[in-house]
Amino acid sequence: MKKMQPKRGKNMTKIQAHRGACSERPENTMAAFRRAIELHADGIETDVALLADGSLIIHHDDKFGRTVPGLSGSIYDHTFEEIRKHSAGAYYSEKYKDEKVPTLEELLELMQGNSMILNVELKTAQGFINGVEDRVVELLRQYHMEDRCIISSFHHPYLANIKKRYPQIPVGALYYSTLGWKIPDLADYAAANHFDALHAWYPLVNEELVEKAHRMGIAVNVWTPDEEADIDRMLDLGVDTIITDDAALGMKLRDASESK
Repeated sequence: MKKMQPKRGKNMTKIQAHRGACSERPENTMAAFRRAIELHADGIETDVALLADGSLIIHHDDKFGRTVPGLSGSIYDHTFEEIRKHSAGAYYSEKYKDEKVPTLEELLELMQGNSMILNVELKTAQGFINGVEDRVVELLRQYHMEDRCIISSFHHPYLANIKKRYPQIPVGALYYSTLGWKIPDLADYAAANHFDALHAWYPLVNEELVEKAHRMGIAVNVWTPDEEADIDRMLDLGVDTIITDDAALGMKLRDASESK
């Protein structure tokens, strides 16, 4: 049974930089992560995939072309050595042409000098790569990040496996309404599966969901409100974390709400 918790106030809401500070820097690059640290965001959200060669890379899409235009096809058809030869920042600006696809280990090294939360989204492979959750937990433990991390995924069996094998590691179930999933009640679903948090697309979140989840000891972390009105609404609802592309705006609005 999860511990009952009171409803959080807006001044307790944390701000996570989605894919790093991706409104100001190329997403999921070390430049974006460094900028999130400069902004004093409460956390960083990122995406991790396990390649066939055993590398844990940071990249959102399951195909190349959008942020790494020098490559095409599935990310799982390439080795890390091949991927590293191409720019992951030139698509954003020539200023960032030297940015490469990072590894999870590089990000963990960067985070050793701060107390930020790391939200690792596990990307789902094509069915032939298993064990990404074990590899990620292994690295988090190696870098002593167990107490300031959360692992999230749309592939909820990853999360169930983590809670079974590593119950002390917090997990958040990503949810998006257009996936066609039939989950009658998000809070009940999270509680039944021993998930620590719901990572819901922000238009799905209302006062009823937040209050029920909090009564059940489940955090509500929302993605990705990027406009002022949407961020303010999430603050008013008292969500636990806002995962946003515009971390600077999120911090500004959150801090302004604290002074009221």
